[in-house]
Amino acid sequence: MAETGHLGLLTYLALATRNLSRNHRRTLITLLTMIFGISTLTLLSALNDGWLNQMKTNFILSYTGHLQIHAKGFEASQNLRDRITEPGEVSRLMQSYPEIIGWTQRIRTSGLASAGAGSAGIQIMATDPEQETWVTSMNQRVKEGGWLRPGMTRDLLLGRIVAQNLGAELGDRVILMAQRLNGEMVSEVFHLHGILETGAPQIDRTLALITLNSAQHWLQMGQTVTDIVIRADIHDNTDVLYRLFTQQLSGLKYEIMPWQELDPMVKQWLEFSDAYGLVILFVVIILVLAEILNTMLISLHERQKELGVIVAIGTKRKQIFLMLLLEAVMLIFLGAILGYLAGSLLVYSLADSGIDLTRFANAFEFFYMDPVIHPQLTRNSAMKILGATLAAALLAGIYPAWKATRLSLSQALRIQ
Repeated sequence: MAETGHLGLLTYLALATRNLSRNHRRTLITLLTMIFGISTLTLLSALNDGWLNQMKTNFILSYTGHLQIHAKGFEASQNLRDRITEPGEVSRLMQSYPEIIGWTQRIRTSGLASAGAGSAGIQIMATDPEQETWVTSMNQRVKEGGWLRPGMTRDLLLGRIVAQNLGAELGDRVILMAQRLNGEMVSEVFHLHGILETGAPQIDRTLALITLNSAQHWLQMGQTVTDIVIRADIHDNTDVLYRLFTQQLSGLKYEIMPWQELDPMVKQWLEFSDAYGLVILFVVIILVLAEILNTMLISLHERQKELGVIVAIGTKRKQIFLMLLLEAVMLIFLGAILGYLAGSLLVYSLADSGIDLTRFANAFEFFYMDPVIHPQLTRNSAMKILGATLAAALLAGIYPAWKATRLSLSQALRIQ
């Protein structure tokens, strides 16, 4: 048996349990407050984790992939001269990493689209139709028409808003204009084969999608490309792949960019959500701390004569400190466990159906969110909640326990 002072740990636990059970009503109210606070915190954390995961998945699978490799300086310049001249040496690495489940080569450049009397600035993206389906979900976002067909060099897909601005319909001729490597402006006729609607602004408002081989011929790119886009098996392996490619391609003229760096808005929202989660955690823990501190101080006031007698018969003040501290820890720990279980049950009851926020769908599409949020419990959030609660227990118990050790024996024994 572990010893603390002259009393065993089981003795301290028995004393703390007896003292907490003496006032059933106050202990029950405190526990219910704890349970409500921690269960609410668990649900809010699960909702935050759920929509964060949705944002990551929608952003990564809509367009960017988990990782992109460019020639150094391309992302800043967006110039075809900053291209990958030997994509084969990078592509050969894809077979080495089991974390990669798909990859594709692309060409990206800005241009102009015109159809009938309408014209619009666009982002031209060329890709391999088959390989793209292993990396993103764009082929599942075709709302009208069909996906790019391998070998069909005149196929064109447009974002929904681009097509509307041009007044283009399926089967229409659309002229794309872009600049070749030598600076020459060239145009080519394509036929609108499909319309994409993803909710992602850079796709629906600007994207013109064509096949890779047609762009390489039209823009005289040969076998060169501007992007190699990679999809990992899980989000958490992005950092692993980033380190591996950085090591393998160090000293070469490449830039490796994880998905977080490809869109500043998404990065800011992820940082904001982390801050939001910490603020919610802080507020709930402060409320719990105040409730427990109030309970312990009231209990201390009611037990002054009892504590005076305990001191008078030779109990050390250190033992009184540990006993009162253990009471606070037991109370908060029990409330935290019950609260987390209650919150977990609520999360699991909502996990399949989710919380439907369809009425706000137009606002959510800019943040790559689905209108139905499915809460998710994660190990990280559980550790944060229970760890912060334990810290609150110690903070809430230290002051009343310390105050008890400063109790005047003569004053305590005079209390009626």
